[in-house]
Amino acid sequence: MSRIVPQLKHDHAELRIVLDRVRQQGIGTAEGRQTLMAARELFVDHIRRENEEFYPDYRELARQDPARAATADQFSQEMVALGDQILGFFDKYQDGGSGMEFAIDFGRMHALLQSRWHKEEAILYARYEEMAARRAA
Repeated sequence: MSRIVPQLKHDHAELRIVLDRVRQQGIGTAEGRQTLMAARELFVDHIRRENEEFYPDYRELARQDPARAATADQFSQEMVALGDQILGFFDKYQDGGSGMEFAIDFGRMHALLQSRWHKEEAILYARYEEMAARRAA
């Protein structure tokens, strides 16, 4: 069975930790901005892993199941828009910014990611693992 889902879940956990550090450090410190850019890099790596490894394999597994294939397409399309928003947040604060504005934007971005991660893990990754288990059987 593929190790991609555990890796993607690990990415989520690691991003949670790094984003918590960003919140604690704040955007007004060099350390906070450096940690923010580390979070950006983790996010970009995660998206790359999904696009290059996860979605192609998911679509291959779902070849005979149009509804499951549509799920991959829907999640992938949603991530394009969400990814643009998240990257916009990272880019906006790469050189610092207002503490209050950052707090508001951070809260919004964090909520978007938490919701997305929950949906990926509960729906998308679960369906992938079901299909992968059937393939392995």
